[in-house]
Amino acid sequence: MNSKSLPHSVPGRVYFVGAGPGDPGLLTLRGAQFLSEADVVLYDELLDRRLLDLASPAAEKIGVGHRGGDGRRSLEQIFELLTTHARAGKRVVRLKGGDPYVFGRGGEEALAVGEAGIPFEVVSGVSAASGVLAYAGIPLTHRNKAALAVLVTGHEDPTKEQPSVDWGDLAKLDATLVIFMGNRRLRDIAAALISSGRSANTPTAVVEWGTWPNQRTITGSLGTIADEVTDRGPRSPALIVVGEVVSLREYLSWFEAKPLFGRHILITRSREQAGSLQLLLESEGASVTGLPVLEIQPPDDWSALDTAIGQLQRFGWIVFTSPNSVDFFFQRLQHAGLDCRALGGVAVSAVGQATAETLNARGIIPDLVPEKQSQEGLAAAFERVQVEGVGIVIPASSIGRTLLDEALRQRGAEVTRVVTYQNRPPDPSQVELPEPLVNGEIDLIVFASPSSVHNFYTVVGKARADALLSQKAIASIGPTTSRALTEIGFDPTIEPSHSSVAALVDAICLYYESH
Repeated sequence: MNSKSLPHSVPGRVYFVGAGPGDPGLLTLRGAQFLSEADVVLYDELLDRRLLDLASPAAEKIGVGHRGGDGRRSLEQIFELLTTHARAGKRVVRLKGGDPYVFGRGGEEALAVGEAGIPFEVVSGVSAASGVLAYAGIPLTHRNKAALAVLVTGHEDPTKEQPSVDWGDLAKLDATLVIFMGNRRLRDIAAALISSGRSANTPTAVVEWGTWPNQRTITGSLGTIADEVTDRGPRSPALIVVGEVVSLREYLSWFEAKPLFGRHILITRSREQAGSLQLLLESEGASVTGLPVLEIQPPDDWSALDTAIGQLQRFGWIVFTSPNSVDFFFQRLQHAGLDCRALGGVAVSAVGQATAETLNARGIIPDLVPEKQSQEGLAAAFERVQVEGVGIVIPASSIGRTLLDEALRQRGAEVTRVVTYQNRPPDPSQVELPEPLVNGEIDLIVFASPSSVHNFYTVVGKARADALLSQKAIASIGPTTSRALTEIGFDPTIEPSHSSVAALVDAICLYYESH
């Protein structure tokens, strides 16, 4: 399904979009479409900030709080923001956690917007009642365990004279009870249910930060759960589940069983390149923090590359030393009005599997990929190729190693190295170090290039870098990056058998499965 088959937003309308309970992958296609078209986004506190990346950079993004009753803006202020922006003819998205109409006060906000005469739409989201339970390995209903489920707020004192929730009636139901916002009153709620007839042995769970990488599920019985939570230190947000379905968690827990669940991993890549690595690590359950220590930029002068492209027929080989070299080369090839057919008479080599895969995506199958994926490995592979008098062009970064160039020249090749992109460290004064790094929460630091190793020192400072690398596990994508680490006194803990993002993630999973 593509965006053309989805409805599009209308100026002057408010869209109440359910973001789901945490995992950004639970946002619906319809919600993502409206979010991408929004002029203004009003978002809740407990949302994964990556959801905001789906909105246009030009969209105004306004945090409107609400966490534990300590909202940054009152409901009246939210109503005013919604109506003011909609009346100004803007597309307004009100991005709410879970489902807007399930304990999200979405109904109140929608009523206020409707009463103001402003058209609105509601995009249902995955409720915590279903999403969080599924991630905790607890079905909301089950034919042999529970034919009835009740969603109830715990955000009131069950011992007060006339509570809105009748815990006595709920205790008598043979149902799964899903209690929202009840963590602070867990002991009183459990006591109220038990005193009204619910067995103290009823399986009970508290799921904290459900669907997030730091999800934690605490299980026990209705009679013991308050002590269990107190002993482990309660964390909000949390959802309480009471019922026989909790006993199925032993067999149905899948999210917390992922190989990297509970691991905090720091990746040191440019913002543009972090995507695939981050997604693969997160798909294995990791909590991933990015520290962009590289800024990949086009060269200051394209003339050398343009000249090489204009004379491709004089080269026997073109050697790509990184995925970036492929991307920037083809960008300039297209600028010249050419495509992959321009390489028809030229043999192609890739330094490793990741570079080969990037070429594959461009319709090019490399003629030569070394078994040992490094410049040394590529130089060794070229020993089987006649290169004397052969023109070889190497599109590379501004700081790329020249070991391969020298090896080929010694054998009589006519080597032309052209700067295809620049690899620069960011200005340390402009980099805000992420909280998990500052707080010491990181388990593993991942490096995917030699320059990321050197720039890591520039960005975080030598003293902190030395301390981190001596205390944390280190993953390197391949031999060249590992050599850069060894040169500064650190050996990588993890290195895959071949240099690719997928192989790197597999190696990290294997490491933690055995540790």
